Amino acid sequence: MSTNQTQASTFNPRENRLLTILMGMLLLGFAWQIRGNGTSNPSTVITLFLLFLSVHYGPRQKFHLVIFALAVLLFALLRTGWGTFVAQSGIPGLYPGHIVPDQADITNNNVYDIVVHWWMGYFWLFIVGLAWAGFPSLIFGGYFFTTVKYTFKHLGIGIVVFLAGRYLAGFIAAQIIPFLAPQYYQDLYLTELSLRNYRSMYGNLSTAMAIIPVLLCIYFWMKDKAFVWRSVVVMSIFGIGLSLASVWQSIGRNHPEWDLPFWSLWEYFSGFIIGGLLFWFYSRFSEQELQKTDISPGLEALDKWNMAGQFLVYAAALYFFVLWGLQDSFGGSVSVTSRKLEVDPFVSGGTIHLAVLAVALPLYFFYLRGNIGTALYKRSFQEKSLIALLVLLPVNYLNFLASYIVTGTLSDLNLAGWLDTISFVVVEVYLIYLYRRRFVGI
Repeated sequence: MSTNQTQASTFNPRENRLLTILMGMLLLGFAWQIRGNGTSNPSTVITLFLLFLSVHYGPRQKFHLVIFALAVLLFALLRTGWGTFVAQSGIPGLYPGHIVPDQADITNNNVYDIVVHWWMGYFWLFIVGLAWAGFPSLIFGGYFFTTVKYTFKHLGIGIVVFLAGRYLAGFIAAQIIPFLAPQYYQDLYLTELSLRNYRSMYGNLSTAMAIIPVLLCIYFWMKDKAFVWRSVVVMSIFGIGLSLASVWQSIGRNHPEWDLPFWSLWEYFSGFIIGGLLFWFYSRFSEQELQKTDISPGLEALDKWNMAGQFLVYAAALYFFVLWGLQDSFGGSVSVTSRKLEVDPFVSGGTIHLAVLAVALPLYFFYLRGNIGTALYKRSFQEKSLIALLVLLPVNYLNFLASYIVTGTLSDLNLAGWLDTISFVVVEVYLIYLYRRRFVGI
């Protein structure tokens, strides 16, 4: 019952490198903006990214439903708060940074505007990127492309070391935050004017530092230097993308007369930069390096389980890799649309969740048994990734657009929304071209 039955023709990762990088930029820009729009969640971002990676760097034995699901789950679990870090990004010589209240503070009449150094916002957003992507980057940065054999035992040890490191890092973070951000600590935290900023700094900094002992174990215990280097590069890319894109926040907040959707532009260009840097990094791997690292993921035992065991494992993987983000996209669309209409949602998130599971899981059960979708079952994981990407992109886009259609406000689509639309159309056409070229032979 392996989900990787046959292998299709291999994509050359060095072919059309610039086009692949550009498409990666547009795809991740689109994904990150719909996440910020409220019609998706971070699991969707990583799902689309991993599918795109599979399409261009598959077929590979490590590109597997279970491993992809694990990466998505870890990324979603390690989300930490943003604080109000984005508002603190300034431009040297032009604008300082500002600590401004969030909605909860405003509701409690805690209004303040504290000037900080222009670089503070960029620094803390870089830390946020490390915190969010730290542990997942061990998978799609280190594990996917290592020549060393790893098992779920190593994953378990890594999680224990990470949790222990997170506990210790909390003590360290508490000691250094007063020196890194004295304005936060003295003017907000000690005065109890706002606790969110400090808690966000504490959570992000300690989570980012917690990955250090895991990397040290891999470096000295497993002797896998390449794993560590690639993981650090990938997690740094997430930090760089979130940080650099915050320049839109500085421009928009200091020029309200321009009416820029600066928050949405920050979301879009965070993904745009991350996507470009990630696929630039992957494009640097030689064909020889990719061949050397294509070793068994150690999941062969799954095919020896009984029907019930296999279904439980693969169904759980399907849920975390696809269904979690899918139902959240539907739920987010309903929520945003209802808010615009100023009515209560006609269906709850829990109902949508159950409906998606009620439809998807029985179909998946019969699919694994070979009762339906036999032609699809025999296709390579790479081809399935491309088909899934072709389907999920329009579903996510329509969920994003639904509130504008229902309320008749398509004319209100802002600059970021048009960037989403252009990105969706271009990437979808590109994927259709790839499918016809690689799997249909046209």
